[in-house]
Formats: sequence, structure tokens, C-alpha cells
Amino acid sequence: MRKMSEYELTDIEKKAVDNWIMLNILPQKTPNKNYTSYALKNLFEQTPGGFFITNKQFKEAMVRCNFLPVNKNKLNWEFRISLKSPGLK
Repeated sequence: MRKMSEYELTDIEKKAVDNWIMLNILPQKTPNKNYTSYALKNLFEQTPGGFFITNKQFKEAMVRCNFLPVNKNKLNWEFRISLKSPGLK
């Protein structure tokens, strides 16, 4: 059995992040510059049941949930997400 790095998410943690994204982030056609991957990860961490996650891990979770970055070369990714998303309230 391989040793997990201290920053690697378990399958349960990945599922928790993915579930939060699917329940709280709504897609839209136009990019949203107000909430980057870093801002979204902070929102997730502050929710009941949330926990520390790196920006990179949150970006990976967004991609797993079919949210592609507007520009993957930026440090903090922007996505096409709606300001009406429940997680942004």
C-alpha cells in the first residue's frame, strides 16, 4: 500500500468536495471573474463539513465536475459559473 502524501485527498474527501461543487456551483456560458478557484476553495473550507484543501486540489475537483478553466495558465482559475450558485451566498 502506498503512503499518502500529507496533501493528498482521500477518496472520501474527494467525494465530499465533488458533492459540494455539484450541489452548490451552477454552470453558465460566460466566465465569472468574481470567484476564482482560490475564492471558491475558501468558501468550501468555511462550510459545515468543509476542510482545508489546496488551490490545486480544488481546481482538480472542478475539472472532475466538468467545470473547465477559462485560462488554465493562470494561478487562480476562473470558471463559467453563475452568481446565482447556492455556494456563493
